[in-house]
Amino acid sequence: MKIAIVNDMPMAVEALRRALAYEPAHQVLWVAANGLEAVQRCAENTPDLILMDLIMPVMDGVEATRRIMAETPCAIVIVTVDREQNVHRVFEAMGFGAMDVVDTPVLGGSNPREAAAPLLRKILNIGWLIGQSEKSVTPVSAQPRISGFRGGLVAIGSSAGGPAALESLLKGLPRNFAAAIVLVQHVDQVFAAGMAEWLSSSC
Repeated sequence: MKIAIVNDMPMAVEALRRALAYEPAHQVLWVAANGLEAVQRCAENTPDLILMDLIMPVMDGVEATRRIMAETPCAIVIVTVDREQNVHRVFEAMGFGAMDVVDTPVLGGSNPREAAAPLLRKILNIGWLIGQSEKSVTPVSAQPRISGFRGGLVAIGSSAGGPAALESLLKGLPRNFAAAIVLVQHVDQVFAAGMAEWLSSSC
């Protein structure tokens, strides 16, 4: 997979390079030091996946995600050292199309391969979704398939990339929608409450 790194911290870039080196199939296509540079590089050479930091000079990861998904869309994973302190920004980026979020790996310990594992698992999942999306997604009618619905409970499940789709779906529902809605989103536990707050404020 061709992967781009967008991060203004040299130590973080090096950690990501070292983590990706554990999987020979991954190639670092380019590195950008801020969001604006990433937007420009994407226009020239769009990667399969971007590992996007949140807090950067010139243009942050949220705005860069918005621009890239509008102009040269590709898979984006938010990779940051302070995700718990920036939950709202994480979901802003997801609302613009980022597919997932993961901590920046810290590889200075006794088992750097284990430290890299969460990032590599996220990339594996995203790779699977990218491959599947081109082969098996079939457009469906926007018309409801259930007639005479009288309320009750609607359950919706989603995985990586789901928050943006959920936001779009919920915004399209009428205010007097006659059912309770249960959302099951594949997301790290630390983000569950933040995602609920984000959806509540944006929908």
